[in-house]
Amino acid sequence: MHDVTLEELALIFGRADRWSDVDPSWPDEEIKRFIPGTDSGTFDYFVERVLSDDKETILAANNTQLSEDDNVLVRGVRGNRYAVGFFGYAYYAENSNVLDVLSIEGIEPSAATVGSATYPLARPIFMYSSANIMKEKPQVAAFIAYYLTYVNEEIRDVGYFPAGESDLDKAKMSWMTAMSGRLK
Repeated sequence: MHDVTLEELALIFGRADRWSDVDPSWPDEEIKRFIPGTDSGTFDYFVERVLSDDKETILAANNTQLSEDDNVLVRGVRGNRYAVGFFGYAYYAENSNVLDVLSIEGIEPSAATVGSATYPLARPIFMYSSANIMKEKPQVAAFIAYYLTYVNEEIRDVGYFPAGESDLDKAKMSWMTAMSGRLK
């Protein structure tokens, strides 16, 4: 199995106890699940996108280990042929020699599919502030300016996908507008 549908993914991380419960042609083996803890944005996004915000389904699934440490999740998946998990792409990239990535709906995660938002689990990262906060705390404004200037250099180094140039340009314009006092 190298490709699943969103419906199959919901079963894998929900009601199904065995792989064959999802698809009878798959092994009659228990599913071992390794997932981020409930304080994780990755957990929240996955539950929202795959399970229609139904946290109880994933939390009640048998053979599920939660961890705030993505390295624990990687070790769990790596250590069992019938294990599955989800975590940030950078952890997969670091371990791509020992992990397989699932395509979803025939789409594999890549810079192109994440950048175009065609990969079903691609999600943007947002940073919020206000003009008032940036004026009251210039260190916040300085951090955001630094972030917007260097995010794509740094993000590639840790294994994530770069921000799109048009999105980055919009964010820089919003920062400049906020700093000029025209935005509250």
